Amino acid sequence: MMRKKMLSLLLAVALVVGLVPATAAVAAGKTVNVTIDGKKQSYSVNPRIENGRTLVPYRAIAEALGGTVSYDAKSKKATIKKSGQTIELTQGSKSARINGSAVTLDTAPLNVSGTLLVPLRFVGESLGVWVTWNGPSSTAVLETKRTFKHELGSTTLNGVPKRVVVLFNGGVDISVLLKVKPVGAVESYIQQPFYEYIRSGLIGTKTLGDETQPNVEAIVGLKPDVIIATKDRHEGIYKQLSKIAPTIVTKDLADWQDNLQVMSKVLNKEDIAHSFLEDWKVQVADFKRKLPSKEKGAAISIIRVNPNGTARAYNTGFAYKIFKELGFSTPKAQLATGEEIIPVASTEQISLLDGDYIFDFTTDWDGDGAILQHQKTWTSSALWKNLNAVKNDKYYKVNSVTWNLSGGALAAKLMLDDLYFYFGLE
Repeated sequence: MMRKKMLSLLLAVALVVGLVPATAAVAAGKTVNVTIDGKKQSYSVNPRIENGRTLVPYRAIAEALGGTVSYDAKSKKATIKKSGQTIELTQGSKSARINGSAVTLDTAPLNVSGTLLVPLRFVGESLGVWVTWNGPSSTAVLETKRTFKHELGSTTLNGVPKRVVVLFNGGVDISVLLKVKPVGAVESYIQQPFYEYIRSGLIGTKTLGDETQPNVEAIVGLKPDVIIATKDRHEGIYKQLSKIAPTIVTKDLADWQDNLQVMSKVLNKEDIAHSFLEDWKVQVADFKRKLPSKEKGAAISIIRVNPNGTARAYNTGFAYKIFKELGFSTPKAQLATGEEIIPVASTEQISLLDGDYIFDFTTDWDGDGAILQHQKTWTSSALWKNLNAVKNDKYYKVNSVTWNLSGGALAAKLMLDDLYFYFGLE
């Protein structure tokens, strides 16, 4: 518990540090710059930083982004309109409105020399543009369109997408982390419609079938602004998806860090992704530091029992990548096969499942317990009980959702938390 509190504190610090470059720049007397699609903007009143947020003249920024503006001197309220969006901001108030819905600002608009300055990020994001901060140059960077080169081509988006469809489980997890609720997403393999650990963030999201065969007709009906897919699952239907909406394809289903970075750039959530990945680095370093010397480089066997009663070991995939990042090795017998997924048909090959540790994410796919009975048959055999990991009490049955089926950033965090427990580091 103390470890988790400390890591939460470190995450909070990381989030605060994310605001430091802008504040530090002003403290050092540097000019705060703003660019839109690479063009430097000039203002009658210089941008300034308040509470870690860049404020700029409301009329200049709104018109530069294609909006129309009005100002009521009596109420001191500015109104910005563009493409069906109406933004209302009031001088001195942290309460704003988007299409009539109240939102709370980090810092209130203020009047400087008769000009109303408003939060740049809030206005930019509300108008559908990408907003990032370049610390070294003290520049707020706005982009009205982005082109993404991906595994199956190049896709241009003319604004931050609002109606998002996600077609792989890891991406669904990541969308919850990024606080973006998809209009549609593939359902989970078990615990339908969505895995319990992320379900609360997906209320109202329409299910689109299995990630291996998503419901294309249902996707059409959702009229998405963007479809986020993965080459592993959707290469065969990429052209079909691209006719429905701009489609961006990630490279590797199991590479949650790359998938997080891609999705954060698409969805204008790079700040959240950066903070999460920085926190992840802190936790990985903490785990490695606390791991006893005798355990460093231990051979990890990742296994599951199949519905037909056979078994397999994994030298690939989500959990495998995390173990590699933590510095663990692969059992020599598994490496010798030259296979990434090693079939083990019977107990005569059971030595292929051994390692210094065995982690078993067998999944009760149908919920009827049949596969768990197959698992029991394996683990009750005399040959099983003679495996080194088993004799040393280092065989663990683990959560199949967060260790295998999901493949997202939040699942990675939960898996790492489990490893602190299994290796006695808490």
